[in-house]
Amino acid sequence: MKIGIFGLGYVGLVNAVCLAQEGHDIIGVDVNPQKVSMVNAGTSPITEARVEDILKVQVTEGRLIATEQVEHAVTHSDMSFICVGTPSTAHGAPDLTQVEHVCRQIGEVLKRSNKLHTVVMRSTMLPGSCQYMAELLADVSERILGKDLHIAFHPEFLREGTAVDDFYAPPYTVVGTAHLHAAALLKALYGFLDAPLEHIGLAEAEMLKYACNAFHATKITFANEIGRVARELGVDGTKVMALLCQDHVLHISPAYMRPGFAYGGSCLPKDLRALVGRARLQNTHVPLLESLAWSNRIQIEHAYEIIAKAVQSKEDTIGFLGFSFKAGTDDLRESPMVDLVERFIGKGYRLLLYDQHVSLTRLMGSNKQYIQQEIPHLAELMAEDVAHVLRKSKVLVVVNRKGPYEAALKQADAATRIISLEDILSGHTRMPSL
Repeated sequence: MKIGIFGLGYVGLVNAVCLAQEGHDIIGVDVNPQKVSMVNAGTSPITEARVEDILKVQVTEGRLIATEQVEHAVTHSDMSFICVGTPSTAHGAPDLTQVEHVCRQIGEVLKRSNKLHTVVMRSTMLPGSCQYMAELLADVSERILGKDLHIAFHPEFLREGTAVDDFYAPPYTVVGTAHLHAAALLKALYGFLDAPLEHIGLAEAEMLKYACNAFHATKITFANEIGRVARELGVDGTKVMALLCQDHVLHISPAYMRPGFAYGGSCLPKDLRALVGRARLQNTHVPLLESLAWSNRIQIEHAYEIIAKAVQSKEDTIGFLGFSFKAGTDDLRESPMVDLVERFIGKGYRLLLYDQHVSLTRLMGSNKQYIQQEIPHLAELMAEDVAHVLRKSKVLVVVNRKGPYEAALKQADAATRIISLEDILSGHTRMPSL
């Protein structure tokens, strides 16, 4: 393929040399004449393992050239990669000035051409930004999106220092686009990689990049805070974290790694309080760990607001299907659903509760003691069977619609509003219409 790559920094240059090595004709574009001269001389303007060695070969063999001329790159290519920087503004927002400038330049060239063209954004941008750039390109070029102009967002996951290795061994290749032509081109372009290609929407692809980097920052901060507490207790934090990472069932795995409702139960809240409390006694600052309970409370507050908006009148009954801390258990200790129910009770709403695993006559031990001491008033709200809740409720609340009450929900009246907290809180579905 013939590809123009705009921006010859870490992302742009690594893409340029690696794609050229795979036999594609690459035209690199940069506003810095010194960078352009260096690339054309086979000298890398960045310090990155293996880049200069590949660059020299590809320039010598004529598969990679650099220029300052946007028109030359666009007219001599079928696809443009935008890899310019998006630095932070003074307020922390990404500065899209360079991306917008390049889009306008590409659009002006396309206006004078009839050739089909695909523009692929690799610059990191917040959700919605790529759609704005697509509309800008269409406006300037006087073309129709999805017809003679195709757009995709293609996030990069390259680490400085190992960028070439990362290019050739990605966990997946992500293509965000509604344009099948763009998706097909990128699928063909990366056919040499032994990695799945994930085709998603523009905004999801933009968000994925931020989610990945935020998670990496979270992991580093978490490990550092555990290390600080461990050091003060005379414990080897490196050994602790090394063993934590060996668990690929719960720790380094998809377990828990999905947006949804709040955590609860007899372990997580209690043990988190103990760890944070001990850190405070040692005068050890662990702001990430301290923030977890606060963030968890916010998730419960969001759930309350969502449900309250769906209730037309306080005379309408809200049915809760499942209120233990976790589906498949009868443990109500620090259940976020119980916390949520308590908020509605305090506001005077009418409620009915049902949990197939919770029966007051069967409860015993610490779980029974918790109910008797902390939530004795819930007993009068508990229904004997799910059918009673379905008949009486105007709004039904479940943590997960695909969970243990999926069959029961299918029996609900068509007018009943069903709220699946995991679906709505994750953005997977929208608020039910009233």
